Amino acid sequence: MSDPRNVILVTVDSLRADRCGVGGGDGSLMPTLARLAEDGLTFENAIAPAAATNGSAYSFLTGEYPIERPAAPSSREALREHMLSRDTLADRLSRRGYATAAFTANPWTSRYFDFDVGFDRFEDFMDEDATESFISQGTPDNKATFLLVQALNWWQGQDMFMSWEAFYDDILDWLVDAPEPYFLWVFLVDPHMPYLPPAEYRSQSLARTYAANAWLYSGRDITPGSWVHDALVTAYDDTVRYTDAFVDRLARDVGDDPLLMIHADHGEAFGERGRYGHGYELEEPIAHVPLVVANGPTGRVETPFSLFDLPELVLGLATDPEFDPERAFDAPFARGRTGHPQRVLRGRDWKYATSPVEERLVRLDEDRTPIENEELLELCRAVTDQWAAGDEERGRITAAATEVAEELPV
Repeated sequence: MSDPRNVILVTVDSLRADRCGVGGGDGSLMPTLARLAEDGLTFENAIAPAAATNGSAYSFLTGEYPIERPAAPSSREALREHMLSRDTLADRLSRRGYATAAFTANPWTSRYFDFDVGFDRFEDFMDEDATESFISQGTPDNKATFLLVQALNWWQGQDMFMSWEAFYDDILDWLVDAPEPYFLWVFLVDPHMPYLPPAEYRSQSLARTYAANAWLYSGRDITPGSWVHDALVTAYDDTVRYTDAFVDRLARDVGDDPLLMIHADHGEAFGERGRYGHGYELEEPIAHVPLVVANGPTGRVETPFSLFDLPELVLGLATDPEFDPERAFDAPFARGRTGHPQRVLRGRDWKYATSPVEERLVRLDEDRTPIENEELLELCRAVTDQWAAGDEERGRITAAATEVAEELPV
């Protein structure tokens, strides 16, 4: 039996698949990631389990959605309860003898939400954060307070303003002394709004960048094709290029020893269905994310893969030399959800979405052409209705939907 592999898992906040050579993009913004994707294992249809970090990260570290309990004292408590009562990826690797560490710049994945569970070393930089009290108590409801918190975070370079360079040396210092095998999780927030790339990566004026971000935070309408839209997209793309610099530096520093896995927690919208940012519906720019594995197996996985299954993927690749991702995750659709609530099934070429206000079964084309297939529609309804069912019932419904979905013409 071969020795377990070292693993580095890099999560990038708000990174669209089409910006990094995975899922239709040309890779010019992220040439390093595009190269790793070309040479390694790439999931062409990786899907975020939720539309925001506070739903997605809980799922891709535990393999289970947070329990929906209307009687819970708060969503914060329900999420904390989820992390404390579930086997996290770090827990599972730790029991297999792994040294574990995490470095996260996102307060939603801080110790205040019990993301430190299972990690030997956990750095969320909250001790250096002047807005720590707001984070520990929850996101401010008052808009003036929220803007004050953002201003303080910008001033101190914390929270969503924390660049990867601010803690890169901490990551390397841990890797130098880490016993093997090790599992390292890094969470980057550079592409997250506000889109503020460092000067050397900025391709437009600082004034234009700040003005567009201020417009976005004001909540005023943005027209696609307007200067605000164009400036926001430019600023976002600049942060994506900056993120690729992290991937390049890390790949060179660690070499070909560890499994290097890079993905996003969700994407970002820029005018699709009138939305900007994320946290809304699981539309394609938010649902479709990159997932690339370097220093391991090679190939392309075209079947839909939900980050919900990320723990099984990491464990399989790290500990089982016979593990075959294409066979392990051979399913016709991936699932996702939002807290609105919306339930989504996403196939290679189609998507089903249902919420209290609408139901859609459409093709993944530019016009989202409706699909007239009553059998598939009924089975999609059954799958989303039975998410809470037992494994046997859920498996029966999924198998039936699989058979119909595979017959769906492209």
